[in-house]
Amino acid sequence: MILFKPDNVRAILNGDKTVTRRRWKRPRACVGSIHRAQTQLFGDAFARLRITSVCREEYPGASVRRGHVALMSEALKEGFISWDTFMRVWAAMHGTAAITEPCWRIEFELAP
Repeated sequence: MILFKPDNVRAILNGDKTVTRRRWKRPRACVGSIHRAQTQLFGDAFARLRITSVCREEYPGASVRRGHVALMSEALKEGFISWDTFMRVWAAMHGTAAITEPCWRIEFELAP
């Protein structure tokens, strides 16, 4: 299971959000695995997600080629209109120190 904010449900179901980042100590997903997407720990799944990529980043966005176009593309995959917007939300969720701390980049697609 992977938990998401309720705001993300529509973007995931529409295929607009295909990447999420997590502050796990070690990966809890592997390529090819299928996870239930939920908004509550004991809630119903709103989707099933197949993991297509798992990558450890030294900080959010470290695996992305630097440059405006690449970061804009990554922001859209995260479900945001800009990288700056994503980083503001990331810092609000995890604290400002999190923008320089390691995380896992998880890419996924809807599974049947």
